[in-house]
Amino acid sequence: MLMGRNEEALPWLQRSIAITPGTGRTHALLAAAYQLLGRTDEAKAAMAKTMELRPGSTAGEILPPTMNASPVFLEANGRILRAEVEAGLPER
Repeated sequence: MLMGRNEEALPWLQRSIAITPGTGRTHALLAAAYQLLGRTDEAKAAMAKTMELRPGSTAGEILPPTMNASPVFLEANGRILRAEVEAGLPER
């Protein structure tokens, strides 16, 4: 997803959920991938699952650590975060 290869990321994200279904973080990434692909209904469903598993989550707390991160990573991660918000992740 960081490389913009959202379609290719889908099966990997689905496998991750099959292995560790209870974290919610992967569901948020899946929601972002669907959102970036224009599959908004699936994006909203995946984000609803995120919020079920991680109630009260917001955009500010779902971010991975950014200390010492490259500008390229920060830009790509920002795209993903914006898609998560568009899929229903509260900003605050």
